[in-house]
Amino acid sequence: SGTSRLVEIAWLLTNNIDVTGAKEIEQSARHLFLEFCDPSFEKCYGAEFTPPPGGFNVVKTHLPYHMMKEHANRDTKIIVGFRNPKDNLVSLYHFYRMNKLLGNFPGTFSEFFQLFKDKHLIYGDILEYNAGWWSIRDRPNTMYVNYEDLTEDPVKEVRRIAEFLGKEVSDEDIIKIVKWTTFRNMRDEKSTNYEALKDILDFKISPYMRKGTVGDWKNHFNEEENKYIEKQYEEICVPLGLKFRFEL
Repeated sequence: SGTSRLVEIAWLLTNNIDVTGAKEIEQSARHLFLEFCDPSFEKCYGAEFTPPPGGFNVVKTHLPYHMMKEHANRDTKIIVGFRNPKDNLVSLYHFYRMNKLLGNFPGTFSEFFQLFKDKHLIYGDILEYNAGWWSIRDRPNTMYVNYEDLTEDPVKEVRRIAEFLGKEVSDEDIIKIVKWTTFRNMRDEKSTNYEALKDILDFKISPYMRKGTVGDWKNHFNEEENKYIEKQYEEICVPLGLKFRFEL
């Protein structure tokens, strides 16, 4: 869903646009990933770890809202990243294929789609997941960034994020961030393409950062699958005012 890109933008904005540091230190070591930490936050990835001086200023999670209510009730600034559910499912499919922890899913996209219909995917139903995080849209210190908007006009979206985080940045700073966080650059940079996790992610099956395009779902969905998710989208998201763009 473009989480890595949002993490990189937020990290740069909260670390003085330190592109050199971003290049030298792997992204996974520059933020806290809640799913891989024990409740005390004294252990991460099953091992002792030392947070940077002052602690982490960027934290990431894919957990659904109902599991994060306690955190959401705090004053912490929350950026919710959304991507249209069709492309999101395609991205998750390839992630399942290359992720050893998820069993290197060997099936077709249609077989994977059945897991979605049966609500057997990690983190739950993607449409209900989006609706859950959309429910806090009136909460202060919450903003939403759509993958499609970030793809179409990254300068505008990075500036919006900077304003939300209360960071004064120049036009030069914005361009610097945009250039560093392009899909191509993050795919090619070792600090951001997650190649360091090759013991978990099988890049021979699929790269972690695969295409980064909008509308790739057309190359995977059949007519029946498209109609199913359109119906779910109309029933779950649209009544809440939660709308997505499925192509640019």
